[in-house]
Amino acid sequence: MQDVAGTRYATALLDTAAAAGKAAKCLMDLKAFQAQIEKSPELSEAISNPTVPLDSVSKVVQTIAKKMMLDQITISFLALLAQRRRLDRLPIIIAAFEKVQDERAGVAQALVESAGPISDMQAEQISQAVGAVVNRRLQITKKLDPTLLSGVRVTVGDRVFDLTTRSYLETLRNRLLENR
Repeated sequence: MQDVAGTRYATALLDTAAAAGKAAKCLMDLKAFQAQIEKSPELSEAISNPTVPLDSVSKVVQTIAKKMMLDQITISFLALLAQRRRLDRLPIIIAAFEKVQDERAGVAQALVESAGPISDMQAEQISQAVGAVVNRRLQITKKLDPTLLSGVRVTVGDRVFDLTTRSYLETLRNRLLENR
């Protein structure tokens, strides 16, 4: 699901952080703050409760962020999210931040599914071969799928490269049925 507002917030933060040379630090800070929210039910309740005044939420967020020694860019961003009651969107903003950052760096996420485990060397070979086709460097995530007979299925964005035995057999079956 695409979140337009989340992407806009993420892009604005990335632009600001990149200009200051702090994009990686801001991403780490956002993830750390999100972990803090998940770890503390009281904090989570305070920032999501609409009856808590905005100023109080903003002050709490800034105080915690300063104690965590987050970068000032991140603190200002979190305060903005608090003022607009958007802190609940932080996981979406983090994901959008990573996606936009990867796009700008020419990196794409790839899911490699296989029937059995694949080595790091095999994953690198797949990354280079498929990366050349999509004209991007690939960040590989491996997943085991026991329903595959053998081979691999690589998904990059909305493109699927199905190099599995199951796919080959289905293609062969369809061709044989067409030639009857």
